[in-house]
Amino acid sequence: MDRRHPPVAGTVRVKQNRVYVLPSGFGMAYAFTCVLVLIGAINYQLSLAYMFAFLMLGLGHAGLIQSFRNLLGLTITAGMPPPVFAGGAAHFPVQLGDARTYTRHNLRIHAGRNKEAVQASLAAGGEAQVWLPVPAPVRGWLTLPRITVETRYPTGWCRAWTHAHLHAQCLVYPAPEKNPPAWPDGVGEEQTGLRARAGEEDFAGLRQYQPGDTFRQIAWKQSARLEWLAVRTHDAPHSSMLRLRWEDTAGLNTEARLSRLTAWVLLADASGRPYTLTLPGRHIEPASGTRHRETCLRALALFGLPEGKS
Repeated sequence: MDRRHPPVAGTVRVKQNRVYVLPSGFGMAYAFTCVLVLIGAINYQLSLAYMFAFLMLGLGHAGLIQSFRNLLGLTITAGMPPPVFAGGAAHFPVQLGDARTYTRHNLRIHAGRNKEAVQASLAAGGEAQVWLPVPAPVRGWLTLPRITVETRYPTGWCRAWTHAHLHAQCLVYPAPEKNPPAWPDGVGEEQTGLRARAGEEDFAGLRQYQPGDTFRQIAWKQSARLEWLAVRTHDAPHSSMLRLRWEDTAGLNTEARLSRLTAWVLLADASGRPYTLTLPGRHIEPASGTRHRETCLRALALFGLPEGKS
């Protein structure tokens, strides 16, 4: 199976040697009925029974060909999903394409041994995107397992399927600790001077929009008169910086320490205060916002793992 369906970076096009067809349980019962009718026709030499037997066999063969045709020529492409936390499920975007001139019905797609399948149908020459769920039990890089696309269209007598081994990965963050303790007294916070930040204090002015700013911070009326998206800034007289350090989680194993630091990063990001993260062999400078949060969570997800591998 690995030699016939090696990992592919890009798009897989389903050819004849990639489609497998076998009768379903109902199809086996149908074939057995055809044989019984044929035996009866031979035994009693009934022309009408011969016609009925060959009609049933012809219908079964036509259903087999239609099931095979429903997958032939299909193109499958997988994309990179957004990061998730361990214990959840990554949803890989899978693009299905059709370069032929007929509609494809009742396609079921699932990944690996996960039997939770998604349904899709394609119009002639059209495309469809589905989000394929894959369990993410541990942190690190999660590789998309081999995809199976199957169909029982049109009669349900045959099951036709194909495999696609596409190169796609999802970054899995450590699961945040539930109800984490507060930062150690005198260690988690550091006072800073007056600085401009997006908050709820005295209005300080406008600045240009930056990634990580929320919609609530945008000055919509002023932006309508300007040629750029404006964001309100406020003065915070004493903004405290949080220091999240590996040594502050002593007494826990590695995964528990990463879970606690992950929870602290999320709490610090929700507070809107700048924070820094210190891990063995790495120090992330103080900042705030979406990009800084993602940098910290990525460092926690890949701690102690080779870059790019789970």
